[in-house]
Amino acid sequence: MTPVADLSAPVLPVTKRRRLFAVVWVFVGVVVGLFVLTYLSIRLLSAVRAYVEGEGLWSKGQKDAIYALTRYTLYANEADYSAYLMALAVNTGDRQARIELEKPDPDLDIARDGFLQGRNHPDDIDGMVFLFRNFRKLPDIDKAITIWAAADHHIETLTQVGERIRTAIRAGPLPPEQARQFLFQLHAINNALTPLEDRFSSTLGEAARKYTQIILVLMFFVVVLMLTLAYLFSRRLFLQFELTQEALRSGEEQLKSVLQFAPLPIIIVRLSDERVLYANNHARLQFRLGATSLERLRPRDFYVNGADRDRLIAALEATGSVTDLELLLQDADGKPFWGLYSSQRIRYEGHVCVMTALLNVDERKRAHDELRYRAYHDALTGLPNRAMFMDTLKRSLHRMERSGGTSSLLFIDLDHFKAINDELGHDMGDLLLRQVAQRIQDCVREGDLVARLGGDEFVVLVEGNDDPHRMADKVLNVLRPDYQLGAHTVRITASIGVSCFPQHGTELDTLLSAADFAMYQAKTAGRNGVQFYARPH
Repeated sequence: MTPVADLSAPVLPVTKRRRLFAVVWVFVGVVVGLFVLTYLSIRLLSAVRAYVEGEGLWSKGQKDAIYALTRYTLYANEADYSAYLMALAVNTGDRQARIELEKPDPDLDIARDGFLQGRNHPDDIDGMVFLFRNFRKLPDIDKAITIWAAADHHIETLTQVGERIRTAIRAGPLPPEQARQFLFQLHAINNALTPLEDRFSSTLGEAARKYTQIILVLMFFVVVLMLTLAYLFSRRLFLQFELTQEALRSGEEQLKSVLQFAPLPIIIVRLSDERVLYANNHARLQFRLGATSLERLRPRDFYVNGADRDRLIAALEATGSVTDLELLLQDADGKPFWGLYSSQRIRYEGHVCVMTALLNVDERKRAHDELRYRAYHDALTGLPNRAMFMDTLKRSLHRMERSGGTSSLLFIDLDHFKAINDELGHDMGDLLLRQVAQRIQDCVREGDLVARLGGDEFVVLVEGNDDPHRMADKVLNVLRPDYQLGAHTVRITASIGVSCFPQHGTELDTLLSAADFAMYQAKTAGRNGVQFYARPH
């Protein structure tokens, strides 16, 4: 095999060198554009994910506020009224941030303070501001924000009802009929807000999926552009090589010199014995080839799966060329990577050969997997998030409706979780949530879906005829043992609401609202228990 130094010995004319460098800079520009697109797409989807989690906190805030105000109406306990004001501050904080960001020249410090009051993670706030300010006019984002704004009226109504309850209780014990009227108003506000929360989460989930697809398509076209440029450039080299070989033997040496400037790995293989006759520097680096290994290596050693090699050979025999064939390859050290092949039959040194240009697409595949994972999973626990859960629940209900099957939904909310956050800090609270998520996963069946909706709310979707009461008791029991949070040992219980398909509803929103309402019935009954959905009287 001729050493690499000999292959690069001929000097190209200045004009040709300039053309080659121009081609290289085109590829550099495309790669930089792909990197920028990937960065912006990851930031966009991270911001969408932060809004989905923020919606969970917002939803929990308003539900906690209604729950605390309900208890205050029933028992006139000042601690419940204080809890109501603290929970309501989450909703008013998010509203403050949204109203400020809608201004032509917003004060970002005010917006950030609002998001912090809404209990959003400080690391997520800059991304949330970035999404609101730069993508506000996108239809899906605008729709989500419009739904968000539609909740203002109900929050204002809740505030007014709270003030009326406060005034009435200060005046003396509430008559039973007046208390029932207040409770009915609170129940109506909760029923009005729950569909808005689900629509907001669903809209953002749809937006995440839509923009993920758009981003992937854009990345695909960028990669195709790179491949097309590489292919066109390589094909031009191939044609030049054929003419040079027919005209003058020395043209092969000039071609080798030109190939050294190609921005992609290029290999020439003799078909008769599959010997590598030529590999440019990019190919040697990609496959970790030395002078000795190049002599003994055969192209079949590049393939992780031998069937891929057979597929490539069959395509070459059928058409004489292959473009954009994606294969799993490996280098001389056995390290695998994904590559896109563009190959064509040529004559080289008097032999029938195949010349192949290769593009390493490992980064693209990793970016694809990362984008998909971020769009559908909770960053703290690794569980499916609300968007993935809603999508899975929708498909499950359609499947159960077609087959006549049954399913159950367990809505799990930790009792007094805020106290742990307040006493031990959010880091310990996050550690507890991860341990709770692991315990729930370990106690359910392999086919059951466990998801985190946000905050300290989890759901379990159980398909089939398995007894939901037994499953709920199992979850309660597995959550009761002590948790070790660093140097602290804590105990925590949960309240679980259960709704069943089709007894309690056949629609996604109905079934989830029923389980949510049952969970709050379990809390009202004293916590650390299970409550099946029962329609309010």
